[in-house]
Amino acid sequence: MPLTSSVIFERYIARSRFRFFLSVFVPLTLLYAATASWHLGDFDVLTNAVSAWHLGNTGSPLLPGYEHLAQAPYEGFMGSFMGAPGGTVSKYPPGAAMLAAPLYALTPGELVLADISNAARPEIRTAIPLPPAWPSTLVAVLTTAAAMGILGLTFLMQGSAHQAWFAAWIAALGTSAWSVASDALLMHGPAMLWIALGVYLSSRQSYRGAGLAFGAAVLTRPHTAVIPAALGLGMGASQRSLHPVLRIGLASSLGVLILVLYNGLTFGQWSILGGYGRVFANKLVAPEALGFLRNLFGGLFDPAQGFLVQSPFLLLLVPGLLPAWRKTDPWVRGAAIGGLVYLLLQFKMNRYNPANATLYRYPLEALIASAPLWFAAYLYWLRGLWGRPHWRLMFKLTVLMAVGLQGIAIWLL
Repeated sequence: MPLTSSVIFERYIARSRFRFFLSVFVPLTLLYAATASWHLGDFDVLTNAVSAWHLGNTGSPLLPGYEHLAQAPYEGFMGSFMGAPGGTVSKYPPGAAMLAAPLYALTPGELVLADISNAARPEIRTAIPLPPAWPSTLVAVLTTAAAMGILGLTFLMQGSAHQAWFAAWIAALGTSAWSVASDALLMHGPAMLWIALGVYLSSRQSYRGAGLAFGAAVLTRPHTAVIPAALGLGMGASQRSLHPVLRIGLASSLGVLILVLYNGLTFGQWSILGGYGRVFANKLVAPEALGFLRNLFGGLFDPAQGFLVQSPFLLLLVPGLLPAWRKTDPWVRGAAIGGLVYLLLQFKMNRYNPANATLYRYPLEALIASAPLWFAAYLYWLRGLWGRPHWRLMFKLTVLMAVGLQGIAIWLL
C-alpha cells in the first residue's frame, strides 16, 4: 500500500494519543510563535508580564515602582494596577502570571525603564520598568497551542482521527484563539488550556484530574467555576451517582481555596472577587435586561468583533445543536451548559462598546467548553448534508473566511 498522507496519518498518528496531540501542538506552536506580537503593547498583557516577573524573581505579588499607575490620572489607562494593604499589585487573578513566573525566574532579564502612553489619551505618558516580553509571549503561544491539541484529543473521543484533527485546526485558526489568545499573555490562553484539559479528562471519567484542571482555570478566571459545576452535576445526574459531583467539585474547590487565600493575603479580601472589587458583582445582580441584551447581541453579531461574524462557520452548525444534544454523551452536554452560563455571565458583567475591540475574545473560554457539542453538531447534522454540494461549499468557504479574518487581525495588530 502506498504511503499516502491519509495512510501515514492512520498508521502512525491516529494510533497514539500522544502522537496525535503532537501533530496539532508542534506545528501550531511554530505558527503561533511566527505570528505573535512579542511585545507588551497591550496594557492587560503588560500587567500580567510585570506581575509574572515579580512573582518569579521576588516571590511576591507586590510591584514596587508602579505605585503611580494605581493613581489618577494613570489608573485604568496604563494597565490594571491598584493599591493594596502591602503596596501596589495587579488587579487580576494570579493564574496567568503564575504560569509565566517560573520562566521569568529561570531567565529573569533586566527591568528596563521605558516610556508608555495610551493612544486614547495621548496626553498621558509615563516611564515604568518593563520586563522582557518574550517569556510571557511564549507562555501564551504554548498554552493556546496545547489547548488546541487537547481539544483535538477530546474530538477524538467523538469522531474519527481525520475529523478530530481538522476540527482542532479549525478551532485553532478560525477563532480568536489565534488572533488574541496566542498573540500575548492575556488570561485567555491559560484559561483555555485548563478548561480543555478538564473537559478531556471528564470525557475519560478521570474526575479528580478534571477537577484539578478546572481549579487551575478558576485561579485564572474565577467565574469559570460554573463550568465544572455544570459538568459535575450533569455527569452525576446521568449516572445517578454523587461520585462525579464530589470528585470534580472537591478537586476544583482547591483552586477556589487558593484563590481566596491569595486574595485575602494580597487584597485583604477573603473572597473570589479580589482586585475586581464589587464592580462586576454589582453588574451581575443589576436588573438591567436591555443592557445585557445589547452586550450579548453586540458580542455575537457586531460587524467588527462579533463572535459569530468573525467565525461564521459556527452559524452553519447552529441548526445541528439540537440533534447533537439529543445524541451526544452527558459530559458533552454538561460542559456546554457550563460554557453557556459562563458566556452569559461574561456579557452580563461587561459593557458593549463598539470602539473597544475586546468583546470578540470574551467567548473563548465558553467556546472551549462547548466545542464538543459544536463538533457533535457537525457529526450528526451538517455531515449528513455532504451530499448537497452547496452545503459542502458553504462550510468550506465560511471556514476559509474565518481563517482569513483571523489572519487579517493578526496582521493589523
